Amino acid sequence: MLSGLPHGAFFGVGAVVASRLADKGKEAQAVSIMFAGLTIANLAGVPLGTFLGNHLSWRYTFLLIGAIGLITLVSLQLWMPALKAGKKENLAQQLTFFRSAESWMIMLIIAVGTGGLFCWISYISPLLTEVSGFSRDAVPYILAFAGLGMCAGNLLGGRLADKFSPSWTVLSLLLSMSISLIFVALLSEYKILALGMTFITGALAFSLVAPIQMLVIQSARGSEMFAAAVAQACFNVSNALGAYLGGLPIAAGYSFTAPEWVGVGMALGGAGFAAALIQFKKRTSMQQALPL
Repeated sequence: MLSGLPHGAFFGVGAVVASRLADKGKEAQAVSIMFAGLTIANLAGVPLGTFLGNHLSWRYTFLLIGAIGLITLVSLQLWMPALKAGKKENLAQQLTFFRSAESWMIMLIIAVGTGGLFCWISYISPLLTEVSGFSRDAVPYILAFAGLGMCAGNLLGGRLADKFSPSWTVLSLLLSMSISLIFVALLSEYKILALGMTFITGALAFSLVAPIQMLVIQSARGSEMFAAAVAQACFNVSNALGAYLGGLPIAAGYSFTAPEWVGVGMALGGAGFAAALIQFKKRTSMQQALPL
């Protein structure tokens, strides 16, 4: 619990700082580069930590994490550009973020829509071994392949959010992820196709990160840090919901492809909230344009 406490604050502050450091028009790409660290950690750090734990001791894994944390702390102190503090607001002012209908729509997009990712990734190991027929020894390498897809998708999402509206980008990517999960459920018994869909689904899932962060930052002028941290909390809610709801059909005796269908429903639910957000913004802009 103590190790997890800084998670939301770190990525929330990191997203805002990255957007402020970026050139105008490239804010989402900067956010995606910051989150690329997370995908690289999945690609390299998780296998390394597992290797140390299996061959030496689990304590060495945690010592490595602590050492990397200290290096990060020193690096931030030495090289992070000094940024002016934003407008100071007390907690009561920051909590007004929850009074906006737009904010709640964004939170629901994250908590429900990205649950499709966690329905899939939470049960990917038995999916690969029991349905696709891969050996257990092959699973870490396939997960690394999924990590490559996440790296690529994360950077792609940043470019798309800078080129198009973040809200339309989120809607399109959630619809794409739902289609991808359908293909995962239908094609996982074929090894080559299963590998391809593992890469594609990982890419689509992480392509959502930067556009969602930009949605949050743009909707919370003056309390961006607080809102970005709330977004990370919503991602964790999504993690819990996706893993729980995706596990229900397995517990009921259905195939390991069943979580994907739950994931399709969650991704489509998120897409519905994204469509509602687009309509809400359109209606609000029209009302603001009307003469008094």
